[in-house]
Amino acid sequence: MKIPFETAIKEWAAAAVLVLEDVAGTYGGYITYAGLTTWVFDETRIYTLMLLPNLSSRLLNRVIRICHERDLPALSSLVVNATDGMVGSGFDEVLWAAGREVPATDLDRERVAAAERLKCYRVYCTDVPADAEPHLTAKYQALVSPVEKDAPKPKPVCVVHGMQLPVTGVCDYCA
Repeated sequence: MKIPFETAIKEWAAAAVLVLEDVAGTYGGYITYAGLTTWVFDETRIYTLMLLPNLSSRLLNRVIRICHERDLPALSSLVVNATDGMVGSGFDEVLWAAGREVPATDLDRERVAAAERLKCYRVYCTDVPADAEPHLTAKYQALVSPVEKDAPKPKPVCVVHGMQLPVTGVCDYCA
């Protein structure tokens, strides 16, 4: 049965708020855009062929409005891209709705989103440490602060011939 898009988006947004409240119930939790839409479709049994980026932006704009109207924390901060762990530029809508300044860089935006996620955890999660601080998602943190690998240890070299020593540790020419 075909239903009007306006009806569908209302149903999806209501379901998305419930899903995101559930996600916020786990300290450090977040969900991907695809994960959210899959869950919302499963909950509402209303589907669309609209491309995910188009649907996600419309859906999250509704969620942002609902959160603003109900004085809820920014639940949309819990929705990130699967490939890089970023909320992306759509998160700016949260800031505009609250009359806040939009960050100048992606990193600044992600830090604001991390602070908003922490607000969500404080409202919906029972085991948030008292000294908890905002954290970037693991994937985004890995992008901005890649772990440096230890440099390989130098192989032993014969001091006379300057050649790498064999496994025996004795230079073939000196032996």
